[in-house]
Amino acid sequence: MLNAIAAAPQPRRFRFTRPLLELLYNLRTAGDSPGRQAAAVGVGVFVGCTPFFGFHLAICVGLARLFRLNQIKTYLASHISLPVVWPFLLLAEVQVGRLLRGAPPLALTVAELRHAGLRRCGIDLLFGSALVGSTLAVLLAGLTYLIVRRKRRGSLVESLTDETSRRYIQAGVFSWEFVRGKLRHDPLYFALLARGGLPKAGRLLDLGCGRGILLTLIATARDQAKRGVFGDAWEAPSASLQLHGIESRSKIAHAAELALGEEATIEVGDLREAALPPAEAVYLLDVLHYLSAAEQEALLDRVAAVVPAGGRLVLREADAAGGAAFFRTRAAERLCAWARGHFRQRFHFRSDAEWRRLLAERGFAVRAVPMSQGTPYANVLVEGVKGTFDPAVTP
Repeated sequence: MLNAIAAAPQPRRFRFTRPLLELLYNLRTAGDSPGRQAAAVGVGVFVGCTPFFGFHLAICVGLARLFRLNQIKTYLASHISLPVVWPFLLLAEVQVGRLLRGAPPLALTVAELRHAGLRRCGIDLLFGSALVGSTLAVLLAGLTYLIVRRKRRGSLVESLTDETSRRYIQAGVFSWEFVRGKLRHDPLYFALLARGGLPKAGRLLDLGCGRGILLTLIATARDQAKRGVFGDAWEAPSASLQLHGIESRSKIAHAAELALGEEATIEVGDLREAALPPAEAVYLLDVLHYLSAAEQEALLDRVAAVVPAGGRLVLREADAAGGAAFFRTRAAERLCAWARGHFRQRFHFRSDAEWRRLLAERGFAVRAVPMSQGTPYANVLVEGVKGTFDPAVTP
């Protein structure tokens, strides 16, 4: 049974909380370029090495605003002076300060400490912290730059990630952090956008759409194309394509509706029973393994019945023949189920060959490609076309 989620006006309470959520989002995401992230770490580490305890937060915020850095990352980096570290850090800074003025290392005895005096130790600490802080700041900022640059993707991907996740602000902090994390670390969504094969018209049906990440990404890409900022590296999704999602969990479906508004139809329904509308493309992404073997095959039968000749069926699932990577995938799914309180959740995984066989038996020309790049999992993307593949579509 399906229940449509009607597009609702913006709740009154959100009109008051949106500025705060926008501020939080901007604080979280500001200064995300490799250089600025490295600078935020460097400034934060330097401040954390200074002896101005109790004022690190104010100093970090002030310097981050002055240099237009991410304030949260700057302050987090200042925690290099954690309670378990700062005694050793202070001692090292005092010793370096003494070295700078040509004094012998400080012996940790009562007599030596009394002889050194509080004033002299303070001066040693001040100058030593400047040198130690600068050295650590440069080293950790450089390491941050190398790590971030290695993981950095193109400006189009970054802008789509930012704009897509920003649509979830109204759905709450967890939703936009979750979406942002998925877009950054799961290769699936941008691979689907970059590969081509989206229908030019008709309906794209996302079954088990969750928060509607794929649909929202497509809607964001269309919006960028309309504004003329999408570029020509990828083919922009057609403005004539209807976006339609079905999700069994009403709260999660509501997050999709908040992100998409009238740009998509989001319905709440059980995929095992829901009547499926005709669709030129149907997506089942990380969904089928939650169903039993018989339920999987019954759902695929109903999907095959609503996809026309030339239409597509796309699914991503774990490859049960994936060895150690599949073991990690299964363990991660079990942990996620426990975290949701579903202690008796059952899964039914299949091998890549079995998934391809199921689609081929239902009249689809099939191909499969790995879809877990950059992750420790054994995911595979299986694409089926009623008829034959278009050679112009990237395999």
